[in-house]
Amino acid sequence: GAIFFPDRGNRIECSKEYCIHVARKHGEHELADLIKSDLGGRRCEIDNLTPRPELNGKTCVANQYLPESNQYKVTLENKSKEV
Repeated sequence: GAIFFPDRGNRIECSKEYCIHVARKHGEHELADLIKSDLGGRRCEIDNLTPRPELNGKTCVANQYLPESNQYKVTLENKSKEV
């Protein structure tokens, strides 16, 4: 997969952890959760979604990580509708 936070000689301003810290420091907790999550901001394929099987196989972008349910709020790629 893609590397969003490449190692650049251990410069702290490039680390994923630093970006999470800065987001939380500025009250951007949703952004921090998204950066911390594995799929945050990535293009994905919906798979095994039992309540909405018609969405399985659709391409989406993970917009928000929902830690209490370990799920993501996503936007379908061919629409601007969040699901």
